[in-house]
Parts: sequence; C-alpha cells; structure tokens
Amino acid sequence: MAKAFPGSTALPETDVAVVGAGPVGLMVANLLGLAGFKVTVLERNEGLLGLPRAIAYDAETLRLFALAGLLGQLAPGLLQNPPVRYLNERGKVLLAINTPASGPFGHSLLGTFYQPDLERILLGGLSRFPGVKVLFGHEVTGLQQDSSSAIVKLSAKEGRCSLQAKYAVGCDGGSSRFRDLLGSKLIGSTYAQSWLVVDTIAKGHDLKQITFYCDPRRPRVEVPAKGDRIRWEFMQLPGETVEELKSDQGTRLLVEQTSRYRSVEVERNAVYTFHARVADRWRNGRGLLAGDAAHLMPPFAGQGMNGGLKDAANLSWKLAAVLNGAAMEAILDSYQAERAPAITKMINLSCRLGSVIMPTSRRVASMRNAIIGMLNMSRRFRDFIARGGIVPPPSITRSQLTSSRLDAVIGLMLPQPAVELNGETMRLDRFQQYHQWMVLGIAEDPAVMLSKRDLDILDRLDASFVCLNGSSTDNRTVTLKCGDPEFAAWVKRYGVRSLLVRPDRFIADRLDPRRNDLAVLDMFAQACRETALRKAA
Repeated sequence: MAKAFPGSTALPETDVAVVGAGPVGLMVANLLGLAGFKVTVLERNEGLLGLPRAIAYDAETLRLFALAGLLGQLAPGLLQNPPVRYLNERGKVLLAINTPASGPFGHSLLGTFYQPDLERILLGGLSRFPGVKVLFGHEVTGLQQDSSSAIVKLSAKEGRCSLQAKYAVGCDGGSSRFRDLLGSKLIGSTYAQSWLVVDTIAKGHDLKQITFYCDPRRPRVEVPAKGDRIRWEFMQLPGETVEELKSDQGTRLLVEQTSRYRSVEVERNAVYTFHARVADRWRNGRGLLAGDAAHLMPPFAGQGMNGGLKDAANLSWKLAAVLNGAAMEAILDSYQAERAPAITKMINLSCRLGSVIMPTSRRVASMRNAIIGMLNMSRRFRDFIARGGIVPPPSITRSQLTSSRLDAVIGLMLPQPAVELNGETMRLDRFQQYHQWMVLGIAEDPAVMLSKRDLDILDRLDASFVCLNGSSTDNRTVTLKCGDPEFAAWVKRYGVRSLLVRPDRFIADRLDPRRNDLAVLDMFAQACRETALRKAA
C-alpha cells in the first residue's frame, strides 16, 4: 500500500520520482523508461517552461539522444559545427576553432539548438513508456525517507497529495527546493558581473559562426541557431540598471549598435548573474540531485545543460541496476565521486574562458591580446585551439566502478567508430543498448579474457560481446569489421586489446586473462549472492 503524508492523498506508487520537467529530468525519465521502470515526473509549472535558456550541445549530448532513440527528431533543428571565433576590440581573431563534421564519438562535436523544441522532443519520448507519467502543476513541498522508500509531499490544484517512490531525483534547477529538502548546500562563488541575454528572430540572417567579442568597451557574444534565430549576450556595465537593459529601447539599442540587424523580433530577454557552485552532497539516502540542482556554472564553455545531461547518463543506468537487483545500492555513491570532480574541472574551464572574454580594463585587455598573440606564434597551439582542444575529452573520475590501476585508458569515454556487419555500415553503439555493458576485443575474442565469475555476472547483466577485426571462439561474441583510421590510431595510442565498457560508454577496465576477477564487478557479484541467499531462504 502506498504511504502518504498525513492529510494527503496517496498517488500510485512509482519506482523513481523525478522532480523537474526540464531537459535533465525528462532525460532521466526517458532512460529509466527504456529500462522498463515506472517513473513519475513532477513539475510545479502547468506545462513545459518553454524558454530558450541553454543553446549549445556537444557530442556526448548527441550520443545520449541517439541512445535514447530521439536523435532523429532532434537533428533537423540543430545548427551543426559552426566555427567559433574570439575577436579583440578591433575585430582581429584571437582564437579560432573549426570543428570537424564528425568527431571520435560519431556525432557533431559542437552546435546550437532551440531548447523549447528539445524539451518537447524529450516529453514526447515519454509517450513510448506506459509506466512513465508526467504530473504538471505538482509542487514538491516535503520529503520523508525510510529504509525502503522516499515519500514526496506535493501541492496541486486538487489539494495535497503524496507520492511513494523507491528513489527520488531532484532536477528542479538552480533554486532547487528538493536540494534544500535533502539538506544539501551549494558551495562556490557568484560572478560580480551580470549579463543581458537576448533571444531574437532575425529573418533571413546569414550568421554562420559563434563569436565572442572580447571588447573592453562591452564584452558580448553572438550565437546563431537553426533558422532565423540569433542569441546576443551583453555584459552589464557599471552604472547600468537591469531595468534599462531589459527595456525594449535598451535591448534594441544594444543589438543595433553591435550588429548589422535593424529589424529583429525579441522573443525573450533576461539578465543573469552567473554562478560557479557545486552541491556538497548529491545523495542523501534515496534522494539524489542532478543538473542545475547539483551544480551551476558560467556559460562560457557551453556546458550547463550538457553537464546536467551527463549526470543523467551517469545516474540512470546505476539506478536501473539497483532497481532490478543486479547491483548493490552502494554503487549510487559512485555517482558524485565520478561526476563532481568532472563538473568542477568544467566550471574552472568556464571561468578561465570568462576571464578571456570579460576584461573591461583596456590595460588588462591589451595584456591578454599580447599573451594570446605570442601563443599563436606556435603552430602547435593554433592546431590545439582549432580542433577544440580547449574542452578536454570526456572522462570520469575513478570510483569503485572503474579500475584503480594506473592506466590512462580507464575512465575515458569509448570512441564510436563506424563498423561493418554483413556489408552494412553502422556505428558501434548499435551493438550496445543504453543499459548494457559491453566487452570489446580488438582482433581477439574478449569473452576468453574473463573469469568464469565475471562471465556469469555479465551474462546476467545481458552484456554485449563484440570483436573488431578478428574472429570469435565464443557464441556470445559478434564479430565486426572496422576500418576507421581515427579509431585505429586511438587503439594504437593506448595499446588496446580488450576492454570492459560501462553502459554510459566509459571504460571500466582493461581485460587480461592472467588477472583474477574484476574488482569493478564486485558489487554486482555481491548482489547475485544476496539474491541467491534470499531465494534459498
């Protein structure tokens, strides 16, 4: 029987309650829906917010949408691979980034989108799952936990109600009420400067690149999106008021003074103060945080929403493994251990990029220009910047779900090369569903590299076994051809033979038949033993 707060109506029980119907919450619901679990999304607003807040994507985000089965709907609305330029006050190029059409992960490395469309696609994706429901107009007002459930107290038009879930995930943004209920606090700093963000429709515009104007007179950013949309961002200067900037006259004057567009439709303008903060605790019992509820960062690296979606990717398969009894609940402790350091690094990068853009002192700006000018004298530096090397490749911090060995390949995201089966070309992710582990061999059957215990565990986890450019001796293993030169170079660089790859595509361990059972599977082995003991009892 569903439990309820006193004086409230009990809603039907669910496996996971997701608080917040933004991109992160909706993605968590889609991923858990794919795994067959009951999910209830709770959103205090009466519908999707419909505001174009985030605007940039990265390859990890597109890979996740593909794994969720939604990339085909999202792709037509993407502006893919725009050049990125940092210009000084005279319009001279400080830094130039030219992203390739496709990167090592099988998708565009950088581009823009329209957030209301992205949210509608995510919401529509939930209709595939009969066990997933969205309750708009339901505000979370309380939380109670015990050893087996999290009971969420709600306020709605119909009155007070309660929802009993096995776990609850707070994805309710930077001002998260759920974070307060967990007793978690944001640690970090707030920028002294505020920025005016203006989303417009400029019919027939021909902007093709993202431009950061590092102009001490007024730092600003210009970002095109698919179709007729352009976003402008202007730094608030001393003596200016929010009301002046947000007024129709003030906003239009800024756009007209800094661009060649004189007739634009302003869809939205807002003044933001940027934060660089991370929650001190991402999990308390059966309650967890993700997205802006867990961390806030300046926008200069374009990682705000992307970081939240990476939280969803990291957390969802672990929740699924715990819910279906395949793993011990302790694996949920790896979530913050893996993600919080990665987020902190990205926040620090975003702050460094902000320090390039935001100087309003001519002396400081001149020093910046001179330093970057000297760096640009190095071809190695120019090539590093041009290929987007500013943003480090995807990785996670070590945890109990990665090997502790000193091995540079562990914790990296597995590239996704093109592969061939029976004359048909496709991407490697085709052979690993979102919640599956993969055992990957290069020119050898990876199944022979595992102990009997680990093979049994991975069989119970319905793992995928793949051999590239070799032959199989085990009927579990699918053999594929791979002629991708970039992937071949990656294999050579890290000396890869066989790998254990997690459902989120990060490398858990390197396989070696001379070693004993893999420690990264210990919590799965323990869950199997406890299940067997319960059945025997």
